Order: sequence, then structure tokens, then C-alpha cells
Amino acid sequence: MPGGLCTQHATGRPLRRRLAWAWVVVGLLSAGVHAVWRSAWTETPRVSQVAEPTLADLERGRRIYRQLFPLWPTPAPERRLRLSAQDLDLALVGLLASRRLGFGRVQLTDHALTLDLSLRPRPEGRYLNLRLRLVPAADRLVIDRVHLGVLPLPGALVRPLVEGLLAASPLAAWLRLIEEAVREVKLVAGELRLTLAWDAQSVHALIDAAGRQLAGVDPTQLDAYRARLGELAGVRPTPDFARVMGELFALARARSQSNDPVAENRALLIALAEIANGLRLGLPGAPAHHLGGLNLAGRGDYVQHFTLSAALAAIAGEELADRAGLYKEVRDTRGGSGFSFSDLTADRAGARFGVRATATPATARQVQALLAGSRDTALYMPEIRDLLEFLPGAVLEGRYGGVGGEGYNRLLALIEQRIATLPVHRAKTD
Repeated sequence: MPGGLCTQHATGRPLRRRLAWAWVVVGLLSAGVHAVWRSAWTETPRVSQVAEPTLADLERGRRIYRQLFPLWPTPAPERRLRLSAQDLDLALVGLLASRRLGFGRVQLTDHALTLDLSLRPRPEGRYLNLRLRLVPAADRLVIDRVHLGVLPLPGALVRPLVEGLLAASPLAAWLRLIEEAVREVKLVAGELRLTLAWDAQSVHALIDAAGRQLAGVDPTQLDAYRARLGELAGVRPTPDFARVMGELFALARARSQSNDPVAENRALLIALAEIANGLRLGLPGAPAHHLGGLNLAGRGDYVQHFTLSAALAAIAGEELADRAGLYKEVRDTRGGSGFSFSDLTADRAGARFGVRATATPATARQVQALLAGSRDTALYMPEIRDLLEFLPGAVLEGRYGGVGGEGYNRLLALIEQRIATLPVHRAKTD
């Protein structure tokens, strides 16, 4: 009996030692994981040098869009796209900027597509730095490796987790449609080559889903402003633009009592751009109305410039809205109506307004309070009637030094000063 007790006591000590060592290992692993996780978060983004869209980029984007959606569609069952790293860079930048999520950069080789990301889940928070390497596999791209900060993680370990997170995310429906549309993916000569099934209904469903994600707008939220604009479209005589703005921002102010004011203003600006320009911005929901006869600074085309730039800035950021407006004016010098500094002013005033109305909850509420019920366009639109327009390219070049010339920049600075002193940009956001 004593011998048995000694044996039990002797075998118990190694077991306790093993358990103790196991807890030490678990503790060290936990500390290591925690340290790596903390190192992946930084105060400043590791990816900050992002591509900015040039006029040539916007022209290429228009051509890519026309490849997918020609003016006269053919029954071809497939569409093929060839996208460079710069094309993908601009698309990634636009996606992240539209949701104010941080920065990204794309690298392409014949063997892999690499995404470098500095994501900021909260507006005032730190950045999470990631690198995802995707490789071709069975006509698809799959995750091969992930770097969390500086720690490499095998794709086989991370892939199920990423797929699960995406399946539970708001992107799930959009990604499922992409999966159905894509027939083949190849990396060739530094390009991403896609073959898409051309089923018009499926592709338009994909555009609708992408629109919801890019704009950050719930279609039912958008419908509230479309419905109010539909009511105004039936009023005779046609309401002026100032009244429409006052009515919409009064509605936004009321709805923001229980909803996010930034999202409300974004939905308002999208609905307003639709009705002023007679188009849909790729977002589903109630039918969009067309309200003709609106005037801003005495002209209907200024309404179109202002509202479309405001919506684009609210969706994709001020930089893209500015460049889109400039792109249109430069195109007009090549066989169009000519360069117009007044049109450019309406574009820039709209872009600044779109940013101000959706920058933060505080600025969103400030804009609502200022405009609700107002009928004064001088709150958000500068003096524009003294600015030259219909300038041919040769005149723009000779008189102002072309886009970016000394004379051009001097006049642009005057335009920016006029916009900056508008009441909507000077009001405090307590």
C-alpha cells in the first residue's frame, strides 16, 4: 500500500509539470498573437501613396464601361476585359474612399495579384495593415497568403475565415453575383483578364448591388427622397431649385432624428442628382422621376453640374468629383461646346457641398439646419455670371496657359475663394 501511494505521487508530479509547461506555452502564444495583432495597427497608414485619377484614367474608365454596356447592345454571350494594375488601383481607391475606410494599392504579376491595405474601421481610429496575395486556381483567384502586419499566414488557414466573414457581410449578395458572372480569370503580361457571362439581367443586378455598396445607401432610404421629389414634380408651376433643396433638407432633418444624418444627406443628394439629370445612378428602388425646369444662377445646366458633382463627391469623394467635372470640360474643347469656367465652378461648388453635407454627423446636421425650409441658393452657390465659357482649346491655351497654367490656376484660386466663403462652408459645427 505505501508503495502504491509513492507510485501515484511520483506519476502525478510529471503530469503537473506537463500541465504547467502547457500553460506557459499557451501564455506565450497568446502574448505573441496579441503582440502581432497590436503591431498590425498603426496611427498612420502604411499604404498612403494611392493612385489619383487623371483625365486619361477617366477616359479609360468610360471606355471600359462602354465595353460592358455598349450604346447598342449585341447578343454576344460574353464580355472580355483587360485591366491593368492602375485600373484596379483606381477601382480599389474609389471603393475605399466611398466608404472612408482607408487606403489600398494593387500589384500585378503573371503569377499573383497582391492587395496592400491600410483599413480604418472607425473614422477616428487606428489603421489595420494587411497584405493579401491571390493566385489563379481553376479560373478563379484564391487567397494564397495573408500578412497581418508583418506576420505571414498561410492561405489554407485564412481562406475559410475570410470566406465566412464575406458570406456574413453586406457584400455577400454582390460577391455571389460576381461569382455567377465570371467565367474565367487570368493573369497575363501584367494584366487581369476577365471573361464575363453576358446576361443582361444578371449584369444589371450586379451593377445595382455594386451601387448600393459603393454609395452606402439603403434603397428604402433613397426611396423616401425619390417619393418627395415625385410629389414636387407634380406641383404647378414647377418649384424652383432653392425650394426643392429646402424641402429635401427639411425632410432629411426630420428623418435624422432617428437615423444617421450622413446617410440621409447622401441619399438626398443621389435622388436629387437623378431627378435633375433625368437618369438613374445604378441604385435600385422606386422609379426615379425627372423634374425639368429647375434653374440655378439662371441656368438649368448649372443644376445638372452642381447636383451630379455633389452626389459623386458624397459617394466617391471630392477628388474624383473634381476630376470628373474637369474631364468633361476638357472633352468639350475637343469638338464640344468649349471650356467653361462657369460650368467648372458649378461642378466644384457641388463637390464641396457634397463633401460638407456628408463629412461627419456634425457637418451633416449643420447643413440640414441651414438649408431646411430655405429658398436662398446663395447659401451654397457662388457668383458665377462673370466667368467665361465656350472657350476653344486654343483660346484656353493661349489666354490661360491651358489646364494647370499660370492664368488658369489664378482664376481657379478665385473660384475656390468664392466657394470657401459661402455660408454653408463657414457655419460652425458645435
